[in-house]
Amino acid sequence: MPLIPAFRMTPKGFRALITLHARLLLREPGVALVGILPVGLLLIFGFVPSFRHNPQKALGGQTVLDVFVPTFAAMVPLMLALMVLPGRMAMLREKNALRRFKVSPVPPAGMLAALLVLVTGLSAVGVALVAGIGVGGFGAAMPSGLGTVVTAFVLGAAAALALGLVVAAVAPSEGSASGFGAPMMILNFFFSGLYFPVAEMPHWLQKLGEFIPFGAVMDAWSGEGVLWQHLAVLGCYTLLGGIAAVKLFRWE
Repeated sequence: MPLIPAFRMTPKGFRALITLHARLLLREPGVALVGILPVGLLLIFGFVPSFRHNPQKALGGQTVLDVFVPTFAAMVPLMLALMVLPGRMAMLREKNALRRFKVSPVPPAGMLAALLVLVTGLSAVGVALVAGIGVGGFGAAMPSGLGTVVTAFVLGAAAALALGLVVAAVAPSEGSASGFGAPMMILNFFFSGLYFPVAEMPHWLQKLGEFIPFGAVMDAWSGEGVLWQHLAVLGCYTLLGGIAAVKLFRWE
Protein backbone atom coordinates (compact mmCIF):
# COMPACT_ATOMS: atom_id res chain seq x y z
CA MET A 1 0.00 0.00 0.00
CA PRO A 2 1.41 3.42 -0.90
CA LEU A 3 2.67 5.74 1.80
CA ILE A 4 1.64 9.33 2.42
CA PRO A 5 5.10 10.93 1.98
CA ALA A 6 4.53 13.89 4.29
CA PHE A 7 3.59 11.66 7.18
CA ARG A 8 5.31 8.35 6.34
CA MET A 9 2.00 6.60 7.04
CA THR A 10 -0.29 4.43 4.96
CA PRO A 11 -3.74 5.86 4.15
CA LYS A 12 -5.31 3.10 6.25
CA GLY A 13 -3.13 4.00 9.23
CA PHE A 14 -3.94 7.67 8.85
CA ARG A 15 -7.68 6.95 8.77
CA ALA A 16 -7.33 4.79 11.86
CA LEU A 17 -5.56 7.62 13.66
CA ILE A 18 -8.35 10.06 12.74
CA THR A 19 -10.92 7.56 14.04
CA LEU A 20 -9.01 7.20 17.31
CA HIS A 21 -8.85 10.96 17.79
CA ALA A 22 -12.58 11.24 16.98
CA ARG A 23 -13.54 8.67 19.61
CA LEU A 24 -11.45 10.43 22.26
CA LEU A 25 -12.48 13.93 21.29
CA LEU A 26 -16.21 13.28 21.08
CA ARG A 27 -16.20 12.02 24.66
CA GLU A 28 -15.32 15.52 25.80
CA PRO A 29 -18.28 17.54 27.21
CA GLY A 30 -16.61 20.68 25.86
CA VAL A 31 -17.16 19.53 22.29
CA ALA A 32 -20.94 19.65 22.75
CA LEU A 33 -20.61 23.15 24.22
CA VAL A 34 -18.82 24.28 21.06
CA GLY A 35 -22.03 23.62 19.13
CA ILE A 36 -24.57 24.58 21.77
CA LEU A 37 -23.16 27.99 22.74
CA PRO A 38 -22.99 29.65 19.28
CA VAL A 39 -26.36 28.21 18.24
CA GLY A 40 -27.91 29.26 21.57
CA LEU A 41 -26.62 32.83 21.20
CA LEU A 42 -27.85 32.93 17.62
CA LEU A 43 -31.34 31.81 18.66
CA ILE A 44 -31.46 34.49 21.37
CA PHE A 45 -30.51 37.21 18.89
CA GLY A 46 -32.71 35.78 16.15
CA PHE A 47 -35.88 35.89 18.22
CA VAL A 48 -35.45 39.59 19.07
CA PRO A 49 -37.41 41.41 16.31
CA SER A 50 -35.41 44.65 16.56
CA PHE A 51 -32.18 42.75 15.96
CA ARG A 52 -33.56 41.33 12.71
CA HIS A 53 -35.53 44.20 11.21
CA ASN A 54 -33.84 47.49 12.16
CA PRO A 55 -30.76 48.39 10.07
CA GLN A 56 -28.44 50.68 11.98
CA LYS A 57 -26.33 53.48 10.56
CA ALA A 58 -23.53 52.77 13.07
CA LEU A 59 -23.31 49.23 11.68
CA GLY A 60 -23.05 50.35 8.07
CA GLY A 61 -26.73 49.85 7.34
CA GLN A 62 -26.74 46.29 8.66
CA THR A 63 -28.95 44.82 11.33
CA VAL A 64 -27.52 43.53 14.59
CA LEU A 65 -28.20 39.98 13.41
CA ASP A 66 -26.36 40.58 10.11
CA VAL A 67 -23.28 41.60 12.09
CA PHE A 68 -23.36 38.80 14.64
CA VAL A 69 -24.07 35.77 12.43
CA PRO A 70 -20.45 35.54 11.18
CA THR A 71 -19.19 36.26 14.69
CA PHE A 72 -21.17 33.37 16.17
CA ALA A 73 -20.03 31.15 13.30
CA ALA A 74 -16.42 32.08 14.07
CA MET A 75 -16.80 30.86 17.64
CA VAL A 76 -16.92 27.24 16.46
CA PRO A 77 -13.46 26.93 14.88
CA LEU A 78 -11.93 29.23 17.50
CA MET A 79 -13.11 27.16 20.46
CA LEU A 80 -12.24 23.89 18.77
CA ALA A 81 -8.82 25.05 17.62
CA LEU A 82 -7.63 27.02 20.63
CA MET A 83 -9.24 25.18 23.55
CA VAL A 84 -10.54 21.72 22.72
CA LEU A 85 -7.69 20.58 20.46
CA PRO A 86 -4.76 21.74 22.66
CA GLY A 87 -6.49 20.48 25.79
CA ARG A 88 -7.03 17.04 24.31
CA MET A 89 -3.43 16.69 23.15
CA ALA A 90 -2.05 18.04 26.43
CA MET A 91 -4.21 15.59 28.39
CA LEU A 92 -2.75 12.69 26.38
CA ARG A 93 0.75 14.02 27.05
CA GLU A 94 0.04 14.59 30.76
CA LYS A 95 -1.17 11.01 31.17
CA ASN A 96 1.82 9.67 29.22
CA ALA A 97 -0.49 8.27 26.54
CA LEU A 98 1.62 9.90 23.83
CA ARG A 99 4.65 7.88 24.95
CA ARG A 100 2.99 4.80 23.46
CA PHE A 101 2.88 6.50 20.08
CA LYS A 102 6.54 7.50 20.38
CA VAL A 103 7.66 3.89 19.85
CA SER A 104 5.17 3.35 17.02
CA PRO A 105 5.57 4.27 13.34
CA VAL A 106 3.33 7.32 13.88
CA PRO A 107 5.36 10.52 13.15
CA PRO A 108 4.60 13.88 14.80
CA ALA A 109 3.29 15.30 11.51
CA GLY A 110 0.84 12.42 11.19
CA MET A 111 -0.39 12.81 14.76
CA LEU A 112 -0.99 16.54 14.28
CA ALA A 113 -2.44 16.15 10.79
CA ALA A 114 -5.02 13.62 11.99
CA LEU A 115 -6.21 16.06 14.65
CA LEU A 116 -6.23 18.84 12.07
CA VAL A 117 -8.43 16.88 9.66
CA LEU A 118 -10.87 15.95 12.41
CA VAL A 119 -11.21 19.42 13.92
CA THR A 120 -11.45 20.98 10.45
CA GLY A 121 -14.40 18.70 9.68
CA LEU A 122 -16.15 19.56 12.94
CA SER A 123 -15.49 23.26 12.34
CA ALA A 124 -16.98 23.12 8.86
CA VAL A 125 -20.15 21.47 10.16
CA GLY A 126 -20.50 24.00 12.98
CA VAL A 127 -19.93 27.06 10.78
CA ALA A 128 -22.38 25.76 8.17
CA LEU A 129 -25.00 25.11 10.86
CA VAL A 130 -24.74 28.57 12.42
CA ALA A 131 -24.65 30.36 9.05
CA GLY A 132 -27.53 28.24 7.75
CA ILE A 133 -29.75 29.02 10.74
CA GLY A 134 -28.83 32.71 10.67
CA VAL A 135 -29.33 33.26 6.95
CA GLY A 136 -31.96 30.64 6.13
CA GLY A 137 -33.87 30.63 9.40
CA PHE A 138 -33.75 34.27 10.52
CA GLY A 139 -33.08 36.08 7.26
CA ALA A 140 -29.65 37.52 8.00
CA ALA A 141 -27.98 39.08 4.97
CA MET A 142 -25.71 36.98 2.83
CA PRO A 143 -22.23 38.41 2.18
CA SER A 144 -21.79 39.91 -1.27
CA GLY A 145 -18.94 37.62 -2.33
CA LEU A 146 -19.83 34.15 -1.08
CA GLY A 147 -16.77 32.47 -2.59
CA THR A 148 -14.49 35.05 -0.99
CA VAL A 149 -16.12 34.61 2.39
CA VAL A 150 -15.89 30.82 2.24
CA THR A 151 -12.21 31.10 1.32
CA ALA A 152 -11.59 33.53 4.17
CA PHE A 153 -13.39 31.30 6.67
CA VAL A 154 -11.43 28.24 5.53
CA LEU A 155 -8.13 30.09 5.83
CA GLY A 156 -9.21 31.65 9.13
CA ALA A 157 -10.04 28.26 10.57
CA ALA A 158 -6.72 26.91 9.26
CA ALA A 159 -4.85 29.82 10.87
CA ALA A 160 -6.57 29.25 14.22
CA LEU A 161 -5.89 25.53 13.98
CA ALA A 162 -2.22 26.20 13.25
CA LEU A 163 -1.97 28.32 16.39
CA GLY A 164 -3.83 25.67 18.36
CA LEU A 165 -1.47 23.00 17.06
CA VAL A 166 1.52 24.98 18.31
CA VAL A 167 0.00 24.93 21.81
CA ALA A 168 -0.94 21.26 21.40
CA ALA A 169 2.61 20.43 20.34
CA VAL A 170 4.26 21.71 23.51
CA ALA A 171 1.73 22.10 26.38
CA PRO A 172 2.66 19.65 29.17
CA SER A 173 -0.79 19.69 30.84
CA GLU A 174 -4.42 20.62 30.23
CA GLY A 175 -4.03 23.60 32.53
CA SER A 176 -1.11 25.02 30.60
CA ALA A 177 -2.91 24.36 27.29
CA SER A 178 -5.84 26.44 28.53
CA GLY A 179 -3.45 29.10 29.78
CA PHE A 180 -1.95 29.50 26.30
CA GLY A 181 -5.07 28.86 24.23
CA ALA A 182 -7.62 30.97 26.10
CA PRO A 183 -5.90 34.37 25.59
CA MET A 184 -5.54 33.71 21.85
CA MET A 185 -9.20 32.68 21.67
CA ILE A 186 -10.34 35.79 23.57
CA LEU A 187 -8.22 38.03 21.33
CA ASN A 188 -9.85 36.54 18.22
CA PHE A 189 -13.29 36.80 19.84
CA PHE A 190 -12.65 40.50 20.44
CA PHE A 191 -11.61 41.27 16.87
CA SER A 192 -14.40 39.14 15.42
CA GLY A 193 -16.85 41.47 17.18
CA LEU A 194 -18.19 39.15 19.88
CA TYR A 195 -18.01 41.71 22.67
CA PHE A 196 -19.12 44.68 20.56
CA PRO A 197 -19.37 45.18 16.78
CA VAL A 198 -16.16 45.79 14.87
CA ALA A 199 -17.84 48.75 13.09
CA GLU A 200 -18.05 50.57 16.43
CA MET A 201 -14.35 50.16 17.24
CA PRO A 202 -11.93 53.08 16.82
CA HIS A 203 -10.33 53.16 13.38
CA TRP A 204 -6.84 52.28 14.67
CA LEU A 205 -8.26 49.24 16.48
CA GLN A 206 -10.05 48.10 13.32
CA LYS A 207 -6.76 48.35 11.42
CA LEU A 208 -4.99 46.32 14.10
CA GLY A 209 -7.69 43.67 13.84
CA GLU A 210 -6.83 43.12 10.18
CA PHE A 211 -3.71 41.28 11.39
CA ILE A 212 -5.56 38.99 13.81
CA PRO A 213 -6.88 35.81 12.10
CA PHE A 214 -10.60 36.25 12.67
CA GLY A 215 -10.39 40.02 12.49
CA ALA A 216 -9.23 39.47 8.91
CA VAL A 217 -12.06 36.99 8.33
CA MET A 218 -14.70 39.46 9.54
CA ASP A 219 -13.28 42.15 7.25
CA ALA A 220 -13.49 39.76 4.31
CA TRP A 221 -17.12 38.95 5.23
CA SER A 222 -18.09 42.62 5.39
CA GLY A 223 -16.03 43.61 2.34
CA GLU A 224 -13.79 45.94 4.33
CA GLY A 225 -10.08 46.42 3.65
CA VAL A 226 -7.89 44.82 1.00
CA LEU A 227 -8.83 41.19 0.31
CA TRP A 228 -5.38 40.00 -0.74
CA GLN A 229 -3.95 41.38 2.50
CA HIS A 230 -6.49 39.47 4.60
CA LEU A 231 -5.80 36.23 2.74
CA ALA A 232 -2.02 36.78 2.99
CA VAL A 233 -2.27 37.30 6.76
CA LEU A 234 -4.29 34.12 7.18
CA GLY A 235 -1.94 32.17 4.93
CA CYS A 236 1.11 33.29 6.93
CA TYR A 237 -0.46 32.24 10.24
CA THR A 238 -1.33 28.86 8.75
CA LEU A 239 2.08 28.20 7.20
CA LEU A 240 4.26 29.43 10.06
CA GLY A 241 2.07 27.91 12.75
CA GLY A 242 1.99 24.53 11.02
CA ILE A 243 5.76 24.45 10.59
CA ALA A 244 6.33 25.50 14.20
CA ALA A 245 3.91 22.83 15.49
CA VAL A 246 5.77 20.03 13.69
CA LYS A 247 9.19 21.33 14.74
CA LEU A 248 8.26 21.86 18.37
CA PHE A 249 6.18 18.71 18.87
CA ARG A 250 6.97 16.72 22.01
CA TRP A 251 5.79 13.25 22.88
CA GLU A 252 6.35 13.78 26.61
